[in-house]
Amino acid sequence: QHTRLFESGESYDVDYQEISEILELVRDSNPRLITAYTAVKSSSGDPNELIFVVEAEEDVLGEPYTSTSPEMIQAFDGPIADASLRTDEYGTTLSGYAPIMDEAGNTVAIVGVDMDASDILTMQRSVRTVSIVVFLITFAGVFAAATVTSGAITKSLTRITDAARDLENDQPYNPTLLDDLAAGKDEIGILAHVFDEMAEKVYKRQEKLKQEVAALRIEIDQAKREKQVSDIVETDFFKDLKAKSTAMRKSNAEEEKKK
Repeated sequence: QHTRLFESGESYDVDYQEISEILELVRDSNPRLITAYTAVKSSSGDPNELIFVVEAEEDVLGEPYTSTSPEMIQAFDGPIADASLRTDEYGTTLSGYAPIMDEAGNTVAIVGVDMDASDILTMQRSVRTVSIVVFLITFAGVFAAATVTSGAITKSLTRITDAARDLENDQPYNPTLLDDLAAGKDEIGILAHVFDEMAEKVYKRQEKLKQEVAALRIEIDQAKREKQVSDIVETDFFKDLKAKSTAMRKSNAEEEKKK
């Protein structure tokens, strides 16, 4: 019936009247509904262009409409509703759609209903206003609490900072320095506990490194001395002196034999 009506292009014939009356019943069933209508895909090649066929009150047969709603196009595959409010020349609405199928189960058109979204916008504005007021009240409370507690937090952070500065300047680290802060269960206590463990490990590592550097210096000095002796032994002067000493010992030994 719907396909026959669209193909005939005749407004207000029997088919048009029957479909229009059904759409009027759908619209009147909910006072928030603005209108109900049917539409088919356009043959223009534009995937977003539809052709209106029947509307609950007005004669819209053959009127083209470029949809800004992806859900409206997806309705040819199954029932769906707009994911967000939609604003066009007909106003701000929230719409739902469903496919119209022929006897063979093929989708030939869609039926859509538009709900007035002005009350939704009013509700959104009210929620936004209340949210802003709640935020301001919460912010004021947090600011007041922060002002009261900031002094204690600053002192605790200063102690941790001073301990870090001493560690940086290679000063001996006292493991019990932050015990009272580390005993706390709040964020400052956790920070002090983590810093205390880190500082103790860093201090032990520094001490170990100092010992390794001292041992390395001894090895380097020993290597230098050996290198210096080696350099002396390898000189021509030393080799000549060694040869003369050997010849002298040999000569003395021969003279002793002759006696």
